[in-house]
Amino acid sequence: MSSPVASLPADWYHREDMFLREREQIFRKHWSFVAPADLVDEPGRFVTAEIGGVSIVVCRDRNRTLRGFINLCRHRAAPLCSTHTGRIARFVCPYHAWCYALDGTLLQAPGFDPGMDMAQHGLIPVRVETWNHLVFACLATKGPALQDWLGDIVDIARNYPGVGQMEFETICSNQCPANWKNYSDNSAEGYHLSSVHGELDRSLVAGETRIRAHEHGQFIGFEVAYKDGSGPGYWICKFPGLLMHFSRNSINIEVIRPQTPVSIEMHRWFWFLPEVTKRDRRETIAFSSRVMEEDIGICARVQKNLETGCHETGILSPQREPGTIFFQSCVRNALS
Repeated sequence: MSSPVASLPADWYHREDMFLREREQIFRKHWSFVAPADLVDEPGRFVTAEIGGVSIVVCRDRNRTLRGFINLCRHRAAPLCSTHTGRIARFVCPYHAWCYALDGTLLQAPGFDPGMDMAQHGLIPVRVETWNHLVFACLATKGPALQDWLGDIVDIARNYPGVGQMEFETICSNQCPANWKNYSDNSAEGYHLSSVHGELDRSLVAGETRIRAHEHGQFIGFEVAYKDGSGPGYWICKFPGLLMHFSRNSINIEVIRPQTPVSIEMHRWFWFLPEVTKRDRRETIAFSSRVMEEDIGICARVQKNLETGCHETGILSPQREPGTIFFQSCVRNALS
């Protein structure tokens, strides 16, 4: 048997300086799921999102080109869009009425010299791409394209119905009083399944779960089989904060957004094949919510102990916690 592996230091889970470093060196350099592509399918339709503490806005311009921008006016940094979704003809700053085209070009700057070089004051662009009818954005100007970042997930997803074949049902939001790594450590392993998630554990075929870390895409994959005969499923915990759950009749995507060193927001989107009944959809979402509440509960209790100073570091089992070991290695590498 392999020797235990030392876990990340406990103070990494609550230090303010570590949180700011991770936000800059991890979350602002990776792609982040923004919204279903249907929300920006026509010129002028927009969505807003947050990546590493930065507000962005994504829209289609008049040529139907997908655009992403930092959600701020170049005059004095007022946010341009204050709602999550909407439709506009152009961006108009609510503070001093600077006006921008949907492609980010500055059109009007009231009170300024008409000869001002407008091209120097357009909106700050953000990289945006789509995959599987989903919109992703990245603050980093350089780095891998979206499908390279997703890695092996692209091939895995081909084994299941895509979002484009499904109907969007709802989005759910939760908060957890825990560091983002605490929650992800938990999401990356199945060691706690029988002791924390009894209902979920009983729904799976014993001995049929396979857990594998994927370097190409930096994620942990869980192959599972359900007792109800609904077919195999695949769960993904993607570094740094994306979870996906594929099945034969639904897709669930979860985004983890760190808010403070000791708190996170989680947003979950659900899609179902058209033939899935409303009752079955409600039951699936309720089941997912119960599992999440169980995870929130245990992570919140762990977080309190991580902050006491009584626990410096723990040990991880290569046999039972390979996913957590891999996830923590991604953290270490990103910060090295």
